[in-house]
Amino acid sequence: MTFLQACAPVQRYVLLSSDNGDGTYTNPVINADYPDPDIIRVGEDYYMVSSSFVAMPGIPVCHSKDLINWQIIGHAYDSITFQPQYRMENEKTAYSRLCWAPTIRYDEGIYYIGVNIADDGFVMFKSTRPEGPYTMHKFEKRLYDPGFFIDDDGKKYVTHGKGKIYLTRLKDDATGVLDPQDKGTLIITAPEGYGHLFEGCHTYKRNGWYYVFNPALGYDGVQMISRSRNLYGPYETKVLIDDDINYAGAGVHQGGYIETAEGESWAYTFQDRDYMGRCLMLYPMKWENEWPVVGPEGRPGKGVVTYRKPAVKGKHKMNYPHHSDSFDKPELAPVWEFNHVPYKEKWSLTDRPGYFRIYAQHAKGFYWARNSLTQKVTGPYSTGTVLLDLSGLKEGDFAGNGIMGRMMYQFGVRKKDNRFWLEMRKGNRNAAEMIVDSLELKDVQRIYLRTETTKEGATRFHYSLDNRQYHRFGPEGVSNFWGFLGIRHALCCYNVMKGNPCGYADFDSFELESAHRGNHYDAFTEIDFFRYDDREGMTLVRPVGKRPMQFLTDIKDSDWLVFNNLTFKKRPGKITFELQALNPGGVLEMRRGSLQGELLASCTIQSTNGEWTKQSFEVKKLRKKEKVYFVFGGSNKSLSIKNFIFE
Repeated sequence: MTFLQACAPVQRYVLLSSDNGDGTYTNPVINADYPDPDIIRVGEDYYMVSSSFVAMPGIPVCHSKDLINWQIIGHAYDSITFQPQYRMENEKTAYSRLCWAPTIRYDEGIYYIGVNIADDGFVMFKSTRPEGPYTMHKFEKRLYDPGFFIDDDGKKYVTHGKGKIYLTRLKDDATGVLDPQDKGTLIITAPEGYGHLFEGCHTYKRNGWYYVFNPALGYDGVQMISRSRNLYGPYETKVLIDDDINYAGAGVHQGGYIETAEGESWAYTFQDRDYMGRCLMLYPMKWENEWPVVGPEGRPGKGVVTYRKPAVKGKHKMNYPHHSDSFDKPELAPVWEFNHVPYKEKWSLTDRPGYFRIYAQHAKGFYWARNSLTQKVTGPYSTGTVLLDLSGLKEGDFAGNGIMGRMMYQFGVRKKDNRFWLEMRKGNRNAAEMIVDSLELKDVQRIYLRTETTKEGATRFHYSLDNRQYHRFGPEGVSNFWGFLGIRHALCCYNVMKGNPCGYADFDSFELESAHRGNHYDAFTEIDFFRYDDREGMTLVRPVGKRPMQFLTDIKDSDWLVFNNLTFKKRPGKITFELQALNPGGVLEMRRGSLQGELLASCTIQSTNGEWTKQSFEVKKLRKKEKVYFVFGGSNKSLSIKNFIFE
């Protein structure tokens, strides 16, 4: 059965920066998968590395001038080929393995990136340029979740471990361990109750104190801080950050801190946002009695949703690591990464200039397909559209634009019986790839294939023959984090008929679109209350684990939340809330600009008998852009609120 319907394309918004353009930013700083971040400053430039696992090239190196707007400038390595599974040989794979938790430092003209390879031990990459190329030095020693540290005397160390943190001294040139027999000196043991996933070392020195940052407790985790006057200890340890920000049930994990050229301190971590991956978060930080204190004034240990940007010199262009691509250059943009080590002779940007070509290889499914080209999906909801030329496909070839995750979804075209078939396919290691839906294409040589990730964490597929009218195809898929990676767009071409000669697929372009930027919301689209810029009171609830949808409850008198940038393309007549209340009572007010600002709407809460229901209320005249406070008055413990829309 073919699931097919006409639909309009998602709203086009390709400026994806978390920079709100008004001196503030909104977390996540990068709403995409950047796990295990480590950040340094060199002069007035900031550089960040993060985990890549099976993606090649690996360990992306990002650059920023303000800690908010980032671009990928290079990678630590093009490929790591030590094991056959890294190359997908003989249907072996390395999902969930390879490289994670990198560490970066700079000293006397040299950039150092260290990382532990799961099956091969620690390696150190060195370069005189942050973007590379880097030379690799293999240690033949395991240093788990490392934090590279250079002391004032130039001596070099790595802190590492899980549950128990060890210190190992390196050679002066950081190409190996000083003593090959050194198993490391135990310097920190996780406090009682915090031993689970106490890892991810970031090590610093400030004002004569040594500091080691470690996360703990995993998914709903906290960030810990240890300090000592002596690098070898003893250390005292306490909780630094304990907050879900605006994503209930998911705490913070693995990060450190950075000092700006202007002397400000900022903490950073990632936060697990499920299908989207582990996203970069940034928080204000200050020092009290030589302890770091994270959070806005009056909220120690808490994160922020929207906050002022770091104070840096000059004005800087809004940037975001991910973008569209017309494939018109002879080299791939650094935003692209292959799934596992690619077979270099089986892809090209020059065989047909202006196209990315993949030569098909035999594979029993997308999970094992070599040379699949990936780009991280951008949140909270977005689309990726490719223009695919079918003329090079041979019998049994399948080419498409899919989503990599716990379930591998592919959406593309297969050549079968000398005809082209549009297919939605799904499968993974434990489930043989199956065709979910198919449709014969007649007189088609080029087709637009679109993957859409919704705010509910679903995946939808659309196709078009003219890039104007798109048709929904197949059932909705469920996107899930897997292999320690967030979901990814994936361009692929493989042959499912072993023994048949293989052809190739030409991808003309990839277009990335997003529904909004930062905290800017179109008031005539449905806006979830949990996307507030700030709030006081209320409880955020995620009713289904590992899924993104949330609502606010436990609402008391004078509780409030604010949206800083609502945009009105025309004058609305009413606002509609989705809410539930077992009992009537209380008023939800909408005010302009402040808690005491002009009253724009007053919404008396009626009973919905405990069912989610939409209720509408008249609103006063609104400007083209408004800062709006929602303030609750009275008492109604049974009230929960989910979203709103202006009409």
